[in-house]
Amino acid sequence: MDGDDRPLAGRVVVGERRGGDGDRIGYWTTGDDGEFVLDADGGVDVDDVSFTVRNPAGGGDTEPVRGRDRPEGGETTLRLTVNAHSVAIHGGTEHRGMNDAACTAAGPVRSHRFHTQFPGLDPYDRDEDLLRTLGGADGEAGAPMMESPDDPVGDADTPAGYGIFGQFVDHDITFDPTSDIDRRNDPAALRNFRTPALDLDSLYRTNAEAAPFLYDHETDERKLLTGEAAAPDAEDGGLSGLPGSDLQRNDQGVALIGDPRNDENVVVSQLQLAFVNFHNRVVDHLRGPGSDLVEEGESVLEAAQRLVRWHYQWVVRHDFLPRICDRYVLDDIEERGRQHFVPPGRTPAIPVEFGGAAYRFGHSMIRHAYDVNDEVGEVPLFPTGAGGGRNLRGGRPVPNDLVVDWSRLLDTGDGDYQPARKTEPLLAPTLFDLPISGDTSLAVRNLRRAKALGIPSGQDVAARMGYDPIRNEAFGEDSPIMKVLRAHGRGADPDSPLWYYVLAEAEYQQDGERLGAVGSRIVAETLIGLIEADETAYPNAAPDDWEPSLPQPTPTEGYTLADITEFAAEANPDGLVIDAVDAGPGSDVGDAAGDVLDESVTLRNAADDPIDLTGYVIDLDGQRGDLPGATLGPDETLTVHVGAGTDTSTDHYLGRGAPVLDDEGEVVAVYGPDGERSTRRRYVG
Repeated sequence: MDGDDRPLAGRVVVGERRGGDGDRIGYWTTGDDGEFVLDADGGVDVDDVSFTVRNPAGGGDTEPVRGRDRPEGGETTLRLTVNAHSVAIHGGTEHRGMNDAACTAAGPVRSHRFHTQFPGLDPYDRDEDLLRTLGGADGEAGAPMMESPDDPVGDADTPAGYGIFGQFVDHDITFDPTSDIDRRNDPAALRNFRTPALDLDSLYRTNAEAAPFLYDHETDERKLLTGEAAAPDAEDGGLSGLPGSDLQRNDQGVALIGDPRNDENVVVSQLQLAFVNFHNRVVDHLRGPGSDLVEEGESVLEAAQRLVRWHYQWVVRHDFLPRICDRYVLDDIEERGRQHFVPPGRTPAIPVEFGGAAYRFGHSMIRHAYDVNDEVGEVPLFPTGAGGGRNLRGGRPVPNDLVVDWSRLLDTGDGDYQPARKTEPLLAPTLFDLPISGDTSLAVRNLRRAKALGIPSGQDVAARMGYDPIRNEAFGEDSPIMKVLRAHGRGADPDSPLWYYVLAEAEYQQDGERLGAVGSRIVAETLIGLIEADETAYPNAAPDDWEPSLPQPTPTEGYTLADITEFAAEANPDGLVIDAVDAGPGSDVGDAAGDVLDESVTLRNAADDPIDLTGYVIDLDGQRGDLPGATLGPDETLTVHVGAGTDTSTDHYLGRGAPVLDDEGEVVAVYGPDGERSTRRRYVG
């Protein structure tokens, strides 16, 4: 339990015998209810055991045990009270204790600084009580910025996955372990422990020599290590339990990755994994049909890292920003250049107006629950209720039934995806009761952090940019800011915090579909400026006409984030590809002996060498069958009859007596003799 008697889930508890040499007797992980069963060989008396508690989601830090007692009537129960550290929650207190060196593609550099984008403007310094009221400090229903279940915020056109991607981008460019939310900070004195560049140092750190724990030194040192989700339960079914379905973790469940914040919830953890798998698939591609993409004097590993970074930067510039920013602002930046972020010749630094306010617009996009796959449906992002229940908290091995199917959160071509919430000054209720110590309202934390950083009001920033400021009353008499100002006797106050202004402006100018003028200008100029200031980024290092050069698996217009996640999932290291999937001409229900139920999958060898299919397995959304021990020559095909029906003229017949393929669409995969996925294809019925 923490000091407020709340259960601490996902903690690793280490037990050692008292009075001896500190012999370890075991370690256990707490469940969603904060409990664990003390089980040790030879039996043990809890009074003879000292305990240490570690928080995997907080980077493995030790949380001191400050009290131990037996609950009333608990003869066999011991309650530990812990000084809980803040869980790795986006927007909460950041991790501490990171190395003093930031990371770039070229090697370690000293940590960078933040800066004020609009010097000379007065900070928005309204009193703490007003900020706490606006942010819903008590976490109770009806807080001014809390979405009401009776009047929910609508859905945006943008897929839900982009809210999580925005979080991933933030972790790539900012890491502030030194600012203090309880006092005023000098932005120029704050150290950014991430390079101000979209260089994926949260994925790669510096290089393989400086971060050897990230790479596979046994099988293929050019590839990043992955783990596997918890093994499927026979009764509950499950999507995975196979290699590459989770991040690599130590024996305490802590993810071994470049930035521990990318394991703060299951969805961002799986996005980090998607980029790990994307890198590994690019390595495979460069050894096969994409060998011409390796530049002279470049190793396969160096080429893979370069291409992964360039495609990521392209997605940020040409996919992410157009979805979240005002098109007029983007066009103006394209035509006239940046007006406010880092003039040419100056060292780039992250503006506090971006990191501490405008870019936190993404919190409004975050949903209470996410539709992670078609097996479990929507799952809450954080624990809810006394027992916690099933949720997407991070800092633990990903359960197999929570492995993310990115076609549910991104547009892979069929338009069937869960949308993000509209960008408005209202947040999902779950963000007002975060599982962390201190202020549990994310809105309060954002507002207090902005005050501590001396960030000016939104109206002052708008005026400095040359826009007509939107006064508070224009947002509506029933808007959160007006309700709070009246309650505090400040109804005539024309100004609001920059973070709030950006959210309200998005609703006022864009109906919540994307950011308004001020928010778009700060966010777009910062991210575009970081790309343009990086000599190794694609605008500076690639040919003038460069566009994404890796395969585009989705039929969407332009290269998108979904192409990264789909290419990452469609591994074909041996060259085997799925050419076609035929779900049959009839329905899924009918005469099992009739031809209307014929279903087939066609495989093709896209490699230059023959492929021996002995030991290969075809997986039809959980239903498996052995492939024949045949050899496919280059460009040869094999059609496998996978379902029911009488047509046995195909090359191989599994002989099933019932339909297998869902007419509505599903995933077909093939696994090699070593259990590694050879190829995968999603089809839409």
